[in-house]
Amino acid sequence: MEKLKPVSEVLQPDPRNSIFVLLETLKPITIEQQHAEIAEAALESQVPDEVRSYFATIQNVCLYAWFAYDLYTIVDFLCYIAVEMALRKRLPYAGTGQDKRTLQNLLDQAVSKKLIREKAFSNVRVMRQNLARDIRFRRATSGRFPRSAMPKSNYAGVLQGTMPKLRNYFAHPRSHTILFPGAAMSQLRITSELINSLFT
Repeated sequence: MEKLKPVSEVLQPDPRNSIFVLLETLKPITIEQQHAEIAEAALESQVPDEVRSYFATIQNVCLYAWFAYDLYTIVDFLCYIAVEMALRKRLPYAGTGQDKRTLQNLLDQAVSKKLIREKAFSNVRVMRQNLARDIRFRRATSGRFPRSAMPKSNYAGVLQGTMPKLRNYFAHPRSHTILFPGAAMSQLRITSELINSLFT
């Protein structure tokens, strides 16, 4: 169970962070390494200042999770909020009255306008490169994989279908969820790549 840290421990790293190591060295990750990874998830200058400022706040929450492990879950939730903010900036409301579009409506609109492009996401590129390498290997060793074995994907559709559900899961919790650092870092990267794709 999470508890408010005593003042005397506020600047002490959360010991749960020390169980994660770099695979190359098998040494615990340092705060400097975590800061560098967080900084890599950056928004481009063409993204509106308000969105970039909000995203920087999320990066800081992620950095301070070094001291309070449970903040990684907050990072994940705030990333969905940042995506919604960016979508509202990119797709201004043209109707009359109050804008009642949900995250789902905004993602539907962005996907229909092809604003979310698969090539913008590094995790998809790596996954497709690994799959292509595996197919080449299998062809070379058995000759059984036809060219059509590389499946078509629709990552924008995946995001469109999952992001609103995940955001709602965190916004309307049934239990207290604690995520691990890798999940927060991954969500931070996906969020920065999605937002950048909206404005390029």
